[in-house]
Amino acid sequence: MLSKNNSGGDGRAQVTIREVAKRAGVSIATVSRVLNRSKPVSEELKRRIEQAVRETGYLPNAVARSMIQKRTGLIGVIIPEIANPYFSGLVEGIESVAHQHQSHIMLAVSRKDPRREMDLLRIFQARQMDGIILAAARVGGELRRVLQSLTIPYVLIGQRPAGLRAPCVKVDNRRAACEVTTHLIGKGHRRIGMISGPMWDLASGKERYEGYRDALGEAGWTPRPEWVAAEESFRLQDGVKGMERILRAKERPTAVFCACDRMAVGAIQALESRGIRVPDQIAVAGFDDEEAATMIRPRLTTVRHSPFEMGWKATERLMATLRGEGSSPDEVIRVGHGLVVRDSTSGGK
Repeated sequence: MLSKNNSGGDGRAQVTIREVAKRAGVSIATVSRVLNRSKPVSEELKRRIEQAVRETGYLPNAVARSMIQKRTGLIGVIIPEIANPYFSGLVEGIESVAHQHQSHIMLAVSRKDPRREMDLLRIFQARQMDGIILAAARVGGELRRVLQSLTIPYVLIGQRPAGLRAPCVKVDNRRAACEVTTHLIGKGHRRIGMISGPMWDLASGKERYEGYRDALGEAGWTPRPEWVAAEESFRLQDGVKGMERILRAKERPTAVFCACDRMAVGAIQALESRGIRVPDQIAVAGFDDEEAATMIRPRLTTVRHSPFEMGWKATERLMATLRGEGSSPDEVIRVGHGLVVRDSTSGGK
């Protein structure tokens, strides 16, 4: 019979830990050890207790458990947008590791608004999250000060501005962009343009542009302003606008590197609408190897890396910190990348 002295707000009696112990045929202390993960028990006992919890519908007191464990089992995650496949892959990696460690994530979308990011950081700390994982498009002075004031651990994904001491998981965007531009040079192209993102985005904007510039510099060239279109975002329509701007130059480039695949798809659409053949007349390359890269025709040459791995590594690093395992706060954890050559850059000029 359910205890009548432990009823919920809806008038229904709540199951107690004593009843779980009785059903499982163990002591209350053993149930507590399993639920709080305080001491190891045999697999057989663990299965019996977990089955009793399911059968009775017992809900442990989260507040009491957090006081015992000094943990809430919650990780705050802040991403700029959810529709972007990159960030959905990132969240999958974070959630996978959190689940392994019997933690849960609380996901928030900042919409690339630094003030909203600051508010979310304060809320997550006030609600006593065990830690925070932040993927921010830009980290300005005010947001940096809020991060520095946090008393709970956090890990950055994508970028870490100078002067901020925190673990960071990232792709070497500059090197990868240099490699894809060098590939275009190796295909015989001498007039290479770029559709870039905003320079305030250190990772996908500034660093990828710098990699493009590095490759041209190694070949003895400099970027021509009329062949570089810096857009305000990384959407398909920004690729369309960027390519239309580049096509207005008196002399057109024979290849264009785009800061992301969605921009590259937009660029190809703009070229097709004008009857310009890809890659015969203008080659196009992207970055990220999203699903669209293999769906569009011609298939897109791009840079492949794993957002899932980034989320995975960021969460593993956070969990290590929570376990008290020492590591440098300046640690940069690199995620590998690779050039994937497809039809959109075959041939040369």
